[in-house]
Amino acid sequence: MFSCQPKGTLTHITEHDHYLASLPPAIRSRYDLADEVLPIAERDAPTVDASGQRLKTGIEGVVYVRATPQVDHRGTLTEVVNFDNDFWDEPIVYAYCFTIRPGRIKGWGMHLKQADRYFLSAGSVRVVLHDGRVRSPTYGAFAQFHLTEESRALLLIPPGVWHGDQNWGDGDAQLLNFPTRPFNREEPDKHRIDPYSGTIAFDWSLPTAG
Repeated sequence: MFSCQPKGTLTHITEHDHYLASLPPAIRSRYDLADEVLPIAERDAPTVDASGQRLKTGIEGVVYVRATPQVDHRGTLTEVVNFDNDFWDEPIVYAYCFTIRPGRIKGWGMHLKQADRYFLSAGSVRVVLHDGRVRSPTYGAFAQFHLTEESRALLLIPPGVWHGDQNWGDGDAQLLNFPTRPFNREEPDKHRIDPYSGTIAFDWSLPTAG
């Protein structure tokens, strides 16, 4: 819907405009000064849908699913494995638990023959992904996922995607991994790059500005 302004320009009538029109003048005046604000800045793009699920993962094949805790006066219960969830589209054939000390990074690591499936059980971890698959539509892209006890999630990391796990909390972090292939002790499917070597250029310092 458009309305014709005195100078002949067309202005889109937004839901916000309708809201302002419904307010008493004394309240509406608090919004008037926001008509023009400097410096000019970009508006955030949508990141989640109506159910709170992330709209985009940034890298082809990565799957991120929020896990909903059930809370009562005794504590919480969070479902991890439920085969009704499309996240579990491959069988569970192996699982292990690993920890990360505060301030430490485990990575860069990458697998060619398996996908990793993470669930954080304790602490706070930033998982940084880098798409090294030359034929991927997101080749060269980075994506970050912040896994915490307050925002639990399942994260699938496809084969060929480099990943580094950084503990940005004050205590040990603990994650469960359900890789799609069992560990091969004779020919480990694990490739590593020093996270500080610069081979994969990434700044591991944590942002301080909001």
